[in-house]
Amino acid sequence: MANGEVLVVVEVQKIHDADEMRLYQEAARAQFGRYGGSVIARGGEAVEGEPPFGGVLVQKWPSAQAFRDWQASEEYRPLMERRRACAEMRISIVPIVI
Repeated sequence: MANGEVLVVVEVQKIHDADEMRLYQEAARAQFGRYGGSVIARGGEAVEGEPPFGGVLVQKWPSAQAFRDWQASEEYRPLMERRRACAEMRISIVPIVI
């Protein structure tokens, strides 16, 4: 593993409230850099499989723990509630092996 670094892959499966989702995204961007996260890719085009992928966001983190610390922080808690109310997502932590 490359210094314990991980990728966090977020697939947006369904958005219930686009305006709230935009507010969530703006606020999350303002926070996660302070915890060591950075966005390295977003978007994507489904090429195989059903149902097709939703929008994908890939973040790079110094460790899985750094990501988990942000997710568990008091600062992020209201954003998590907002995210869960306005969208359905799948989130995976993927170790970097190169």
